[in-house]
Amino acid sequence: MLQNCRAWIGCFLLGIAPISVAGETEKDVGAWLKQMVQSVRTLSYEGTFVYLHSMQLETLQITHTANNSQEQERIFSLNGVAREVIRNQDSVICVLPDAKTVSVTKHRKNDRRFPSVLPMNISRLSDYYEFRLLGEARIADREAIVIGIIPRDPLRYGYRLFLDADHALPLKTDTINEEGEMVSQIMFTSLRVDPSIPSISPAMYGKSDYSWTHSKPAQEILASTDVRWKFNKLPQGFQLQVRTKRPASSSEKEMEHVVFSDGLATLSVYFEKVGDENGLNKASKMGAVNAFGIQISGYQVTVVGEVPAQTVRTVANSIEYLAMSTAQ
Repeated sequence: MLQNCRAWIGCFLLGIAPISVAGETEKDVGAWLKQMVQSVRTLSYEGTFVYLHSMQLETLQITHTANNSQEQERIFSLNGVAREVIRNQDSVICVLPDAKTVSVTKHRKNDRRFPSVLPMNISRLSDYYEFRLLGEARIADREAIVIGIIPRDPLRYGYRLFLDADHALPLKTDTINEEGEMVSQIMFTSLRVDPSIPSISPAMYGKSDYSWTHSKPAQEILASTDVRWKFNKLPQGFQLQVRTKRPASSSEKEMEHVVFSDGLATLSVYFEKVGDENGLNKASKMGAVNAFGIQISGYQVTVVGEVPAQTVRTVANSIEYLAMSTAQ
């Protein structure tokens, strides 16, 4: 296994020009990543990016503003079905112009925003990933510093981040699987950083003749409350982040949602009560996201995450239902 890991790490590093700055250390990598997380949220910028996944190429336009500590973001599709997502401090608003529908959900503290970055604690993550300065590149006519995030086991993906040399905004993100193959890519083709970009107009949220749906927010529950599920084979470092319950979309039954993370990768597990004849046992994949469903004690259990297929399958097959008397 270690030999295989070393082989694909070699593939991971190909095609990057050597770094020209001498004396770079892990601390410098940490500084770049810290600046990236801050810049994504505190700078005003707009541009066009492409998203490559599952042999499909989507082109999208983004506007992000951070005026008077109020952060807003609008992403609009430029090809395929017209769709628009607007995020502000409180809500995520999805607009489908062709169907004339608007869906509003309450923003959750664990929601990822484009470009899917989380605060990175290198001291914690270093047990599971190696961080390297790989070199320099040019993306969207801007100079970029390239950082590799290399997993220490085959249970999580690796990443290549191309950060704008001026602002540390991620100009390009490659997601790399355990075989050293790219499974998804996000890349800017144009980007403008400008504090004068105006705040997003409420008129963009939709028209008065649209059908509006306000989703009921999930109810967060304490980790120690009504514990009926045991996870026997979570990858090392994955810790419980949040548990919520909400009505299932197809019935009045509740659906439980549990989120685990190692600080970078995230696993979601969904539990929905179904009859044994209605459950599904199957795997599915969309770009870097893998899912695996299984029936356990009359529940449909689905594990989803931006992790390798074997990871979601192993986690799903290791879940154990605990009788209430045992859980108390």
